[in-house]
Amino acid sequence: MPVEITPAGPENIPDTGFPEGHVSAANNPAEPPLQHRPHAFALMHGDGGAKVAYGQLAWRIDVLQLSFATASGPVDEAGQLAIAAFNIKIPTIDSSTGEPMDRTAPNTYNQLDGYGDVYLYWETSLSEEELEDRVDACWVQVGGSSPAEDELDAVTTAAGAFGRFYPTTGSPSTAQLEGTYRVKLGTVNEDELVKQDHASDVYWSTVLLERYGG
Repeated sequence: MPVEITPAGPENIPDTGFPEGHVSAANNPAEPPLQHRPHAFALMHGDGGAKVAYGQLAWRIDVLQLSFATASGPVDEAGQLAIAAFNIKIPTIDSSTGEPMDRTAPNTYNQLDGYGDVYLYWETSLSEEELEDRVDACWVQVGGSSPAEDELDAVTTAAGAFGRFYPTTGSPSTAQLEGTYRVKLGTVNEDELVKQDHASDVYWSTVLLERYGG
């Protein structure tokens, strides 16, 4: 006699189209999204352009001060090094005047304008009176000028004083007191795998020299 076989029903194929931040090994549509935080500056494809997760610029400027006697007298090489604490700057989106990155939700990605190479930019100005204002802009954008570096000037080899900071000392009129720097976070192109070049908060620590006397 024929053997009766119960139909197996439709094939149970797991749904891989999870929303941002949702990780699951089960096909359970009632499972709530996992509220994790992506690594800093994580990149992904967005709506017509790259998206980037929340990240921060941690920066500090250490100052080495040297004092010299007059040119005709003996050189006094006494100096001091001021080591600064790290300051935190929250980047804005697409430009230095854009909206700050959203960090209120653990799995939020910020939409950028377009595809391509994604950079973190920051500007520094040594003429600012307050230390925390000396990095006065920080933002994430796709593309930009190349090269981005508009570097602060090195100390000249002359014997005269060379002041950089507020209040300025010596003769800094020819010194470059403002700079623009960038770090490449990665590349996001349409229909291509994301290339992540940097996967943490960005740290910028630099030492600047001031010279007195001469």
